[in-house]
Amino acid sequence: MYIGHFAVAYLLIGMFPEVPPLVPLIGVGFPDILWPFFVFLGLEKVEINKESPLQKHIKFVSYPYSHSLLISFLISCIAGIILGVFMSPLAGVIFIFASVSHWFLDIVVHLHDLPVTGFKGGRKVGFGLWKYPLIAFVFEYVFYALVTILVMPPAYIPGLLALGAFGHLLNINSFFGFTKGNPAKSDKAYAVFALIGFIGFSLVANYILAG
Repeated sequence: MYIGHFAVAYLLIGMFPEVPPLVPLIGVGFPDILWPFFVFLGLEKVEINKESPLQKHIKFVSYPYSHSLLISFLISCIAGIILGVFMSPLAGVIFIFASVSHWFLDIVVHLHDLPVTGFKGGRKVGFGLWKYPLIAFVFEYVFYALVTILVMPPAYIPGLLALGAFGHLLNINSFFGFTKGNPAKSDKAYAVFALIGFIGFSLVANYILAG
């Protein structure tokens, strides 16, 4: 899931306007922002299918730190404590909650590869919506759009809906496979795309909300 995560950020922004928007925006993508660094360090492993761009053909072989419910929560707590000290305790708590929400949304689309504890041999889960690309594609944008419309002030809604549509369309190839091969030619290239996508979306959404 990509833009769907930001729906949770908008919900938190609406509920806690005193917290800078960038805190929940970065928070909801925190696992996917950490993940590329773990891939580059060799601590986590992903296998792409060079013959197919489809998300369901990506094999997340191992990502116990960035995407397990338990260990990623503990890592987010470290970041949250730092935010709590230098910004505010509420900002720290919101960041942690936002980061944990990432796992619970990912479980809807992932293919039984999300670790619960992150320990070797531990349980992995995933409902596998990526197996049904049309449903997954429609579901994610509808979820994003509904939450945006329900929780955001009217002045921000058009810009955020447009941003969501743009981000979702950038990712459309991973749902429907319009290209014969995967544009990401290596696991590290794929990880970099994810990093740019989450940070870029967060910064643009923050710009819209600051306007």
